Amino acid sequence: MKIFLVGGGSGGHVTPLRAINESLKRLSKEDHDVTVITDRGFYSETTSIFKDDSSVQIKKIYCGKYRRYKSKSFLWHIAHLPTLLKNIRDVFLLGIGFLQSVIYFLTHKPDVVFCKGGFVCIPIGLATKLFSVPLIIHDSDTRPGLTNRILARWAIKIGTGMPTTFYPYPKKLMVYTGIPVNTEYQAITKRQQSDFKEALQLDVNRPLLLVTGGGNGASSLNQQVVSAAPALLDAGFSIVHLVGNGKANSVINARAQLSSLRSEQWQIEEFAEMVPRLLAADIVVSRTSASTLQECANAKKMVIGIASPYLEDQKMNAEYFASKEAIISLDETMLSSDGSDLFTVITELKNSAHTTAKYAENLHTYFAKPAAADTLAQMILECNTSS
Repeated sequence: MKIFLVGGGSGGHVTPLRAINESLKRLSKEDHDVTVITDRGFYSETTSIFKDDSSVQIKKIYCGKYRRYKSKSFLWHIAHLPTLLKNIRDVFLLGIGFLQSVIYFLTHKPDVVFCKGGFVCIPIGLATKLFSVPLIIHDSDTRPGLTNRILARWAIKIGTGMPTTFYPYPKKLMVYTGIPVNTEYQAITKRQQSDFKEALQLDVNRPLLLVTGGGNGASSLNQQVVSAAPALLDAGFSIVHLVGNGKANSVINARAQLSSLRSEQWQIEEFAEMVPRLLAADIVVSRTSASTLQECANAKKMVIGIASPYLEDQKMNAEYFASKEAIISLDETMLSSDGSDLFTVITELKNSAHTTAKYAENLHTYFAKPAAADTLAQMILECNTSS
């Protein structure tokens, strides 16, 4: 069976493809020809995610991006020349991506296509329509994405990361699968957590704060942590800080101003293996991307979610999860620039084991979906039996 797995733009659209591919191998006795297709901008990160799997081919195509800002009027989008020119340019990139997709379909002849998300899915999705190839899509966030709203009209099945009431798609096509993530994200014992801390060369007696802004990093979130870090280290925390590609220098410079006794408990990395770091963590500070929240839910972690002020899907995710008392949601625009507000919330959690346990339990109870990758892989495999 020849399978295209498609996603790009961020780790949240690509790491699930790795999980699905692992499920395909486990659930099926036959070997499948799997090709992962991503956009040019996220190609290096995609190759890193699949670096240990030589059986997968990785291809890249051009893709456009439609820039639209909720706070701006339709007239502004036309009158604002930089935005207009970029949108016009990306129409041509979309056309190039579609031609590349056609070539891939002619040369690889896929039996089924799975699209996780990102604008890279649009040219591939159009090609599925042209070649009458079964298309399965997955929508993660509480706010349906533009790409999936376009592709839904051709999909034979739609997996959802959130309850189906959030989505406008035909109910008969939808399955609430959760988000496919690595199966290693699971609740562990305190002893196992200490082992992960020790493997990271961190003090097992200090609570560990994991900070992540996603695969692309988050500069404003990084700055909040830089401001709060000295006080957090003095309060007894260790910090593992995943800053995003190309964003380490300023954070490393800030750490260099600290004494060695403090700085050795502040690890800074751009792009690193998430599993051991998340499992070692006591508290996670992150953007509220759906994939990150799914990983934390499966691993039963206490999460402080700080949605990007520019992304409506993250804002809606944060609001919904907070309504279930599954995460503590903070508004970035309301946080003090000196990091004191963030410091206060984190240290209050450190001093309240009951609160931390309650939020972690709620996150796990309401949102853990460890079988998501298997469910989506089974949908893909069923296309082979029905064709």
